Amino acid sequence: MTRKIILHIGSPKCGSTYLQNAMLQNAEALLAHGARYPMGQEGHPGNAAGLADITREETEAMFEGGVQTVILSHEDLYSLSKRGRALAEIAAETGIEVQLLAFLRPFSDFVFGDYSQFMKQNFESFLATRSPYGGRDFETFARRRIDNMSPATYLRNWSRLFPDHPLFLDSHRNIRQVSEYLLGYPAGLDWEVPLSKTNPSLRMEDCDQIAAAMRDPDRPDEEIRDMFRTAFHHTKDPDSGRSRARIDWLEEQFRPQNDALLEQFGFDNRLTCTPATSWHSSS
Repeated sequence: MTRKIILHIGSPKCGSTYLQNAMLQNAEALLAHGARYPMGQEGHPGNAAGLADITREETEAMFEGGVQTVILSHEDLYSLSKRGRALAEIAAETGIEVQLLAFLRPFSDFVFGDYSQFMKQNFESFLATRSPYGGRDFETFARRRIDNMSPATYLRNWSRLFPDHPLFLDSHRNIRQVSEYLLGYPAGLDWEVPLSKTNPSLRMEDCDQIAAAMRDPDRPDEEIRDMFRTAFHHTKDPDSGRSRARIDWLEEQFRPQNDALLEQFGFDNRLTCTPATSWHSSS
């Protein structure tokens, strides 16, 4: 039986943390099915941060004990295909199949999640300088992503490294369905991951209000910290910050990226065209 690596390459804010934690909590069930999700670095559920330096010995060790399928995942790989060169060489030498896997979400959703992530990761430095987002407003923040993101190029570069099997690209909504399909439908998997382990995004309205408070010299630090802590309890509430105007503007700005994905991979990532179930494998 041919040995296989399922290499999940992101994208960030598209369910990577959910997928990684689902794999971790199902380690025993996966092993019973002949699949392994190796442990990664402490503090991060992803396990492919060191992919660029992987050795043949490390690769072979992952298949010990009769394992036929290895799952590797890290969202930081998305735009960095050069980190896959070592694995591509090992795969060519050993005959191990590599199946690339990527999930996307509409880019308006991505930017909202990214805006939240910046607040979560940089809260204390933003508070210390009283200059959230480096002094940028939302549109300026989003513009940097719009101008610098080339998802079709990222995915095409990865596909060139592993040309024998088409990249499997789908919506973040279909993580469970796609993963079970690629793994051969193993029995007994538990896909219910606690919300606290899925890196939920803060609401845009909370990020906007926290940022405005930071810019107000009369608002004390501890009051703003309270706002930040409270925001984590409202991630599932309605969000007025995700306004129709913002959504429409973002979707229009990302039109070239969406056109490239549709042309090159047959994947429609527009907000209005991302159904609950849509399976795509690029050619």
